[in-house]
Amino acid sequence: AEVASRANAMKTECEADLAEAIPALQAAVTALDTIKKPDIDLVKGMGNPPAAVKLVLEVICVMMGVKPDKVKDPDGGTKKIDDFFGPAKKMMNDVKSFIDSLKGYDKDNMDPKIIGLVRTKYIPMEDFTPEKAAKASSAAEGLCRWVQAMEIYDRVAKVVAPKKAALAVAEGELSEAMGILKVK
Repeated sequence: AEVASRANAMKTECEADLAEAIPALQAAVTALDTIKKPDIDLVKGMGNPPAAVKLVLEVICVMMGVKPDKVKDPDGGTKKIDDFFGPAKKMMNDVKSFIDSLKGYDKDNMDPKIIGLVRTKYIPMEDFTPEKAAKASSAAEGLCRWVQAMEIYDRVAKVVAPKKAALAVAEGELSEAMGILKVK
């Protein structure tokens, strides 16, 4: 009974953690489903996009491993700055394959450096919210929601994986204990 109780407690804990991750994943897919070709075309056609659009596209490029262009500082500085808008427009050329690449994103094997950067630099930003992105573009809102959902999934998955392993051990012990009990 003690072993069964331990196994059930672990199972309940895993399921509770997954209850946070699964809705986040569903929200990510739903957010991507709201993005339509005209929305992406509108973003691609922007000559000088709003800051919210630039920010969201920068994060998408970071997550997809797309390198920025080095451009002259528009504020008149002498050094070059990173610009993700040009590479983002290239990435979005084929809207269907762009959305499919986000839907097929390998969420279970995210590069720790990339998700770490997203988690520490972008997620805490006041301007990196779906609400602020929505004011600039509906496509930016959907992409922002996707990034946030991927971050939540990664955080929860890292917590759940060791618990799942412990659960498998506990269920093995339970099975063994039940076998001994049956013999007795």
